[in-house]
Amino acid sequence: MALYTNIDAEAFGRLAEAYGLGTVREFTGIPQGSINSNYRLVTTSGRFFVRHTTVRSAEVLRFEAELLALLHESHCPAPRLLLTREGAPCLEMEGGRVSVFAWLAGEELTRAQLTPEHLESLGLELGKLHRVTLSFSGSRPNPYGPEVVGGWLEELERHPDAELSSIAGELRGYLARAESARGGLEPRGIIHADLFMDNVKWLGDRVSAFFDFEMACRDFYALDVAITFNAWCFDNGAYRPELCRALLRGYQVERSLVPVERESLFGHALFGAVRYTASRIRDFHLSGLPPDKLAPKDFRTYLARARALSHMGPEGLRALAGV
Repeated sequence: MALYTNIDAEAFGRLAEAYGLGTVREFTGIPQGSINSNYRLVTTSGRFFVRHTTVRSAEVLRFEAELLALLHESHCPAPRLLLTREGAPCLEMEGGRVSVFAWLAGEELTRAQLTPEHLESLGLELGKLHRVTLSFSGSRPNPYGPEVVGGWLEELERHPDAELSSIAGELRGYLARAESARGGLEPRGIIHADLFMDNVKWLGDRVSAFFDFEMACRDFYALDVAITFNAWCFDNGAYRPELCRALLRGYQVERSLVPVERESLFGHALFGAVRYTASRIRDFHLSGLPPDKLAPKDFRTYLARARALSHMGPEGLRALAGV
């Protein structure tokens, strides 16, 4: 995503040879996100998305590859990961590992374009993902669970910027409240864990593909619902009830929320708001990269979600979402 690693023409030539992609015509960096370096690659055989990581292990990339293979076989809307000529899911190069994906059809929607019909379709596909992956045996713990987020907040509380240290203290209070509201006996399975608006492609009002599965892991299903809820249903400082209800309505066509999940949805939503406020402070607000290398994301938009959730409480959220 962010352009941390520069991949030049010679390296792309080696990559194209390793994957059997033909001759390189052009490549362009995509300065979005916070962890990887992403490129759009065009060769004589087509267009491709190239992701370079210096932080993802070979084991994590194998987990992602096996998950995407299952989703592809099950006709779920997911990206198609290409294998090298030797059948490997990634290629060691330029101090890290490269993954190559077929270019996805469709467009990303803006917040102004969203309708309840879009959210119902989104929820249905998320429910389908959770149902289809019941047969998936791969396992990866959530790399950004409450212990990790709590550690981030401890660091930020010691930051010399008084505003950031104060916000970190506020977030620690929200984190404690979120953890007390999450049920330990909830259903778990494979979740996307990062289903933001820029991780979904659309063809009209139909989901073309979910992508960016690098945070996929085994955790609470309701956490995935809550992360998606936060990402898609909040606008101009408030949650939009018609979008919230449409998302949950579509999801439950494929998978019904059990009572403990309905009770814990508030805790998961509040945790997600804290987690993304903290990560945006760390990855964007405190990053030294210029805008042409890293597209900024304002942590205050997720701080606003955390404050709104804290104000409405569990009963308010259930009323808002119709659960």
